[in-house]
Amino acid sequence: MDKSKDSEFKEITELKWLPFVGEKYFSSEKKVVIIGESHYRDDNQKSIDWNNKPTFTRDIHKIIALEKKYDRTKVFYYLNRALFRNDSRIDTKILWSKLAFYNFVQSSMHTRKSRPNDNDYLNGWENYFKLLPLLKPDFCIFIGVEASNYLKTAIKKSDYKIIEFKKSEKINGTFPREVKIEHLNGQETKLLFIKHTSNFFSWDDWNIFIKKRYESELNWIKSGVYRAKNTVGNNVYNS
Repeated sequence: MDKSKDSEFKEITELKWLPFVGEKYFSSEKKVVIIGESHYRDDNQKSIDWNNKPTFTRDIHKIIALEKKYDRTKVFYYLNRALFRNDSRIDTKILWSKLAFYNFVQSSMHTRKSRPNDNDYLNGWENYFKLLPLLKPDFCIFIGVEASNYLKTAIKKSDYKIIEFKKSEKINGTFPREVKIEHLNGQETKLLFIKHTSNFFSWDDWNIFIKKRYESELNWIKSGVYRAKNTVGNNVYNS
């Protein structure tokens, strides 16, 4: 994990949890950030204390995304299926070495059924626009589409402008949002909002869409991350 920007992350007042940044992220040909929606916590002191640690997102990411312990949530399981059509063959260490991740909403939900409010999303965009100059992503995949409904309001207070915003044909009950934003210095970032990768997520339909619309980005994400077994059962790695 790359911690070189931690001091700058900590200067973002409303950013409660440090983002996960892969060790090869800043040297990668493309810079891709996966953006989750929110954390939740239990109402016991152990959960509260853990939730209040600035490394909470990194801790959760390690357990679920890297170690693939899906008893808490299958968000990353279905994300892998949407990107790669499988989960078992993905070497998560290689995959996440070149990606970054954080959760858009920086306040915890108390149950899995709780939903962020308007201020949560608006504050999320304020943080996002402060993170962009640090992470400089080319492409951001948002897990969940709700944040996109607040972009046009939030971007007015930033140094960015929207150069494209469209809803594509409905998939699995949800309209994908495809967005391009541009900084005053000309740097452009693509944003893709997909249905939240939890229950009732049709990964096959989303995989078809992503492969069709974001072929170059997807091919780069997929490069080098597949794991296979050779004839004697030892793990080998394919590009």
